[in-house]
Amino acid sequence: MSNDPEDFTPLTAKAARVQKALSSVRGRATARNGEVTMEVSVDGRITNLSMTQWFSQLHPDVAAQLLAHTHSAALDDAQMAAADIRRELTDDYRVVRLIDKITSASPPPPPTPPPVHRNDDDYQQGSSIYDRW
Repeated sequence: MSNDPEDFTPLTAKAARVQKALSSVRGRATARNGEVTMEVSVDGRITNLSMTQWFSQLHPDVAAQLLAHTHSAALDDAQMAAADIRRELTDDYRVVRLIDKITSASPPPPPTPPPVHRNDDDYQQGSSIYDRW
Protein backbone atom coordinates (compact mmCIF):
# COMPACT_ATOMS: atom_id res chain seq x y z
CA MET A 1 0.00 0.00 0.00
CA SER A 2 1.37 3.37 -1.02
CA ASN A 3 1.49 6.53 1.07
CA ASP A 4 0.78 8.61 -2.03
CA PRO A 5 -2.43 10.61 -1.39
CA GLU A 6 -3.36 10.19 -5.07
CA ASP A 7 -3.02 6.37 -4.93
CA PHE A 8 -6.53 5.07 -5.48
CA THR A 9 -5.66 1.36 -5.37
CA PRO A 10 -7.18 0.74 -1.90
CA LEU A 11 -10.20 2.81 -2.85
CA THR A 12 -10.65 0.84 -6.07
CA ALA A 13 -10.55 -2.42 -4.11
CA LYS A 14 -13.10 -1.06 -1.65
CA ALA A 15 -15.38 0.05 -4.50
CA ALA A 16 -15.17 -3.42 -6.05
CA ARG A 17 -16.15 -5.01 -2.70
CA VAL A 18 -19.09 -2.64 -2.36
CA GLN A 19 -20.22 -3.31 -5.94
CA LYS A 20 -20.04 -7.07 -5.38
CA ALA A 21 -22.03 -6.76 -2.15
CA LEU A 22 -24.64 -4.60 -3.88
CA SER A 23 -25.13 -7.19 -6.61
CA SER A 24 -26.40 -9.67 -4.03
CA VAL A 25 -28.78 -7.27 -2.23
CA ARG A 26 -32.45 -8.21 -2.49
CA GLY A 27 -35.56 -6.52 -1.19
CA ARG A 28 -38.72 -8.42 -0.37
CA ALA A 29 -42.34 -7.48 0.13
CA THR A 30 -45.63 -9.29 0.54
CA ALA A 31 -48.94 -7.69 -0.33
CA ARG A 32 -52.41 -8.08 1.07
CA ASN A 33 -53.13 -11.51 2.52
CA GLY A 34 -50.00 -12.98 1.00
CA GLU A 35 -51.50 -12.97 -2.50
CA VAL A 36 -48.27 -11.58 -3.94
CA THR A 37 -44.71 -11.95 -2.69
CA MET A 38 -41.95 -10.27 -4.66
CA GLU A 39 -38.18 -10.11 -4.46
CA VAL A 40 -36.22 -7.46 -6.38
CA SER A 41 -32.59 -6.53 -6.90
CA VAL A 42 -31.28 -3.12 -5.92
CA ASP A 43 -31.87 -1.83 -9.46
CA GLY A 44 -35.53 -2.92 -9.42
CA ARG A 45 -35.36 -6.12 -11.46
CA ILE A 46 -37.81 -8.72 -10.22
CA THR A 47 -35.79 -11.77 -9.15
CA ASN A 48 -38.60 -13.81 -7.63
CA LEU A 49 -42.39 -13.55 -7.79
CA SER A 50 -45.04 -15.76 -6.32
CA MET A 51 -48.81 -15.36 -6.42
CA THR A 52 -51.58 -17.36 -4.85
CA GLN A 53 -54.37 -18.92 -6.90
CA TRP A 54 -56.67 -16.16 -5.64
CA PHE A 55 -54.59 -13.52 -7.39
CA SER A 56 -55.97 -14.59 -10.78
CA GLN A 57 -59.50 -13.78 -9.59
CA LEU A 58 -58.70 -10.11 -8.97
CA HIS A 59 -59.86 -7.43 -11.38
CA PRO A 60 -56.95 -6.55 -13.74
CA ASP A 61 -56.74 -2.97 -12.43
CA VAL A 62 -56.57 -4.20 -8.83
CA ALA A 63 -53.99 -6.83 -9.75
CA ALA A 64 -51.82 -4.26 -11.55
CA GLN A 65 -52.01 -1.88 -8.62
CA LEU A 66 -51.17 -4.68 -6.21
CA LEU A 67 -48.12 -5.69 -8.26
CA ALA A 68 -46.93 -2.07 -8.55
CA HIS A 69 -47.35 -1.47 -4.81
CA THR A 70 -45.54 -4.70 -3.92
CA HIS A 71 -42.71 -3.87 -6.32
CA SER A 72 -42.34 -0.42 -4.82
CA ALA A 73 -42.24 -1.80 -1.27
CA ALA A 74 -39.66 -4.45 -2.24
CA LEU A 75 -37.52 -1.84 -3.98
CA ASP A 76 -37.65 0.39 -0.88
CA ASP A 77 -36.48 -2.59 1.17
CA ALA A 78 -33.58 -3.21 -1.22
CA GLN A 79 -32.60 0.46 -1.29
CA MET A 80 -32.46 0.63 2.51
CA ALA A 81 -30.19 -2.43 2.60
CA ALA A 82 -28.03 -0.96 -0.17
CA ALA A 83 -27.65 2.35 1.67
CA ASP A 84 -25.91 0.58 4.55
CA ILE A 85 -23.51 -1.09 2.12
CA ARG A 86 -22.83 2.12 0.16
CA ARG A 87 -22.00 3.91 3.39
CA GLU A 88 -18.66 2.07 3.43
CA LEU A 89 -17.71 4.15 0.39
CA THR A 90 -19.56 7.38 1.04
CA ASP A 91 -18.09 7.71 4.54
CA ASP A 92 -14.52 7.36 3.23
CA TYR A 93 -12.69 10.71 3.32
CA ARG A 94 -10.91 9.86 0.05
CA VAL A 95 -14.23 9.50 -1.76
CA VAL A 96 -15.45 12.78 -0.32
CA ARG A 97 -12.22 14.49 -1.40
CA LEU A 98 -12.43 12.96 -4.88
CA ILE A 99 -16.05 14.04 -5.32
CA ASP A 100 -15.18 17.55 -4.14
CA LYS A 101 -12.27 17.67 -6.56
CA ILE A 102 -14.40 16.51 -9.48
CA THR A 103 -17.34 18.79 -8.77
CA SER A 104 -15.22 21.88 -8.08
CA ALA A 105 -13.13 21.57 -11.22
CA SER A 106 -14.08 24.24 -13.69
CA PRO A 107 -15.03 23.02 -17.14
CA PRO A 108 -12.44 23.55 -19.85
CA PRO A 109 -12.92 26.63 -21.99
CA PRO A 110 -14.56 26.06 -25.36
CA PRO A 111 -12.12 25.57 -28.20
CA THR A 112 -11.19 28.71 -30.04
CA PRO A 113 -11.71 28.66 -33.79
CA PRO A 114 -8.55 28.76 -35.86
CA PRO A 115 -7.61 32.22 -37.09
CA VAL A 116 -8.60 33.08 -40.63
CA HIS A 117 -5.52 33.90 -42.66
CA ARG A 118 -6.20 36.35 -45.43
CA ASN A 119 -3.94 37.31 -48.19
CA ASP A 120 -3.58 41.03 -48.85
CA ASP A 121 -4.76 40.42 -52.41
CA ASP A 122 -8.07 38.77 -51.33
CA TYR A 123 -10.02 41.90 -52.19
CA GLN A 124 -9.12 41.38 -55.84
CA GLN A 125 -10.36 37.78 -55.98
CA GLY A 126 -14.01 38.48 -56.56
CA SER A 127 -15.34 39.07 -53.11
CA SER A 128 -17.82 41.67 -54.36
CA ILE A 129 -21.42 40.72 -55.12
CA TYR A 130 -21.01 42.52 -58.42
CA ASP A 131 -18.40 40.00 -59.49
CA ARG A 132 -21.04 37.22 -59.46
CA TRP A 133 -23.17 38.90 -62.16
